[in-house]
Amino acid sequence: MPVCHACADGEGVLQAERTALSRDEQAPTTGEAIGRPLRFEKVPVQLAREQMLADGRAAALVEALLASAETRPESHLVTSTVEEITGAPARTFRSWAEEHADAFR
Repeated sequence: MPVCHACADGEGVLQAERTALSRDEQAPTTGEAIGRPLRFEKVPVQLAREQMLADGRAAALVEALLASAETRPESHLVTSTVEEITGAPARTFRSWAEEHADAFR
């Protein structure tokens, strides 16, 4: 099944959830937006490396992504940064997923 990741919008401001969502929660939420089931599946580092290289990603990028993924701690941090920058509260991940559903189809 496809794996999804939270993304930055075209304006470069991360549309952060008002509550922290795990990858396990983000994937099915995106699946609901596109009308098919999705789940997050953690894959072994070597398999991820092989898949990204086979997809044509540059080796240096692959290594940087893998190093980041291995050292990034799980976070439950929710901040007010989006509201401070935009003047509006952060929208939900669900609303972002629904708005960007075509990108995942």
